[in-house]
Amino acid sequence: MSTTETSAPIPTVPERITIVLKAQEGSTLEQICQFVSLGMPVAIGRGMAVIASASDSDMVTPRLDDEFSIDDHVRLVADAKRYRHLRDKVCIEDADNDIMVVRGDQYFDGDELDREIDNALRLAHLEELHP
Repeated sequence: MSTTETSAPIPTVPERITIVLKAQEGSTLEQICQFVSLGMPVAIGRGMAVIASASDSDMVTPRLDDEFSIDDHVRLVADAKRYRHLRDKVCIEDADNDIMVVRGDQYFDGDELDREIDNALRLAHLEELHP
């Protein structure tokens, strides 16, 4: 006796999902904000999960399984501030005392400096891929 077996595909269950919460009309999220922190358990229906990342506006905290170094983050912010200082120079008043990015007799600022740095980073990446 032969049997023909038909089976429906088993749906793939994601490891994580994103849920965006907003307060009910006439209410605020104040009551739950104190409980929103990485690793906190959350119950939805009969299921349990943990908070792996959280967002307030555009700021997203690192995922639990990501390596996060506060020292690396502080360095990143400091580097961004240094770059912003160079980038935002509108004009160079005293070439002997102002800090600027120069190649030959041309100095770079603003969008032009962004393009030059982006090109240099792309070239460095290509050189890493094809030494």
